[in-house]
Amino acid sequence: MATISAYIIAGGKSSRMGSDKGMLLLNETVFIAHIVKALQEATIQNITIVSTNSDYDFLNCNRIEDIYPDKGPVGGIFTALSHSQTEQNIILSVDVPLISAEIITWLINNIDNEKLITQVKIADKTSPLIAVYNRKAVTVFEEHLKREQLRLRMVVEAIPHKTIEVPDKWCALLQNINTKEDYQNLIK
Repeated sequence: MATISAYIIAGGKSSRMGSDKGMLLLNETVFIAHIVKALQEATIQNITIVSTNSDYDFLNCNRIEDIYPDKGPVGGIFTALSHSQTEQNIILSVDVPLISAEIITWLINNIDNEKLITQVKIADKTSPLIAVYNRKAVTVFEEHLKREQLRLRMVVEAIPHKTIEVPDKWCALLQNINTKEDYQNLIK
């Protein structure tokens, strides 16, 4: 397998949650640490966190700040792809603490090298923040940022991409924890 980098997009405002999602606890471990562990178990060594939050530095991962602050996931992915030294890059949002090494390995094994993005689909919903991006997609992200077009799904639509259906057995592990209600349901 060619070298692949991983970027955890953790620079969001977490406005629906009211606090930094990456620092929420699940089984006495913060969300982001669960994600880093899954990446490491999938033998990904090159892990970078895209965030201004220095609280993440305890993980001993590289941390970079958005090139264009406050531009949401489009800005975060642009920053990741601009920083990357590898052709393929796993991009994960910080709010999928249940993701496993098995799922990450499955995603990597299903990369379509003819496309610039391989994203997952859970039930009927595509998830561009659980995806592999080719570094060449950076130019399209930059064009959208310059035009203030910050809807990630629209950027993905403008780029050759493949969508892969997540097997039912993993769907629950890839739920986004976006609201206080989502979090309460998770920790029950």
